[in-house]
Amino acid sequence: MPPDPAPKDLFQKRFVIVAGKGGVGKSVVCAALGLAASERGLRTCIAELNTREKAPLFFGKRPSGYAYQELRKNLFSINVLPDPALREYGLMKLRFERVYKLVFENEAMKRLLKVIPGMNELFLLGKVFNMEREKKRDGTPLWDMVIVDAPATGHGVSLLRLPDTIMKVADAGPMAEEVGAMRALLLDPRRTAVNLVTLPEEMPVRETFELAAQLEGSLGMPKGYLFVNGIWPRLLSDTDAGLLDALGAVLPESAYRARAGVESLAAMVERTRFQEQHRAELAEHMPWPRVDLPFLFVERFDESAIARLSESIVTQLAVLQGQAA
Repeated sequence: MPPDPAPKDLFQKRFVIVAGKGGVGKSVVCAALGLAASERGLRTCIAELNTREKAPLFFGKRPSGYAYQELRKNLFSINVLPDPALREYGLMKLRFERVYKLVFENEAMKRLLKVIPGMNELFLLGKVFNMEREKKRDGTPLWDMVIVDAPATGHGVSLLRLPDTIMKVADAGPMAEEVGAMRALLLDPRRTAVNLVTLPEEMPVRETFELAAQLEGSLGMPKGYLFVNGIWPRLLSDTDAGLLDALGAVLPESAYRARAGVESLAAMVERTRFQEQHRAELAEHMPWPRVDLPFLFVERFDESAIARLSESIVTQLAVLQGQAA
């Protein structure tokens, strides 16, 4: 199945969502995209959602919690937390802190908010939604790009589905207006793109298929790119791999160092073959435009590692855009 045409330039989107199974490298991709956007002169913010912060660590910074932190020129991060997000929203709508405290900080309201399903997620989504529309004093956007590091697959789908769910039970009033605007942003292909990250392994690939089906089906959100992370280099041709197997079969037991080296190399070759099978499966069944990211053999995953991945992303996106033109 040929891949779908590449979407419009990803760096023209204002609201970039990065989703996928936990542990596949979503935060790494967010950091690499953020670095690429910042180097294009785009004022960019990576929004992590109520989680242990990773973005600052990649750039040698300490986590800052619910506060914008500058990681480098044009690149910022924030960890969006439910309680301060609620406070910020309440003050924005009610204008006065005394009124906010009367409405939201009485015990009855606190208990009510805790038992309403999805309220914490709504505050998280509301904050990143508001970031997309925030303005400077001169009326220009505060952010050229907001990159949302979405929660792991199941929780992430629930978060993205939340506006639809709320609209079904509250289709009028101030909340419905706000949620309707959130939904409009999520469905707007001019501003938004949902990108998926996976590893070339069985469980991540299966979850990626399921997530893609929901995005293209019931959610109907504008898709971006598929990032396949952690790809090992192809070390040997099939012929050389066969020779390696033959060498391992004839080495004496006493040549333990040579045998250890052959076995290690054989294991790396086998891992590459294993990954290639899953990459072929992705190409056959999921025709999203795809960006392949190498496995980096580094001791520390710091800004230099992010820069290498960022460069790879920019190069491949340029090729995909050229093919789509």
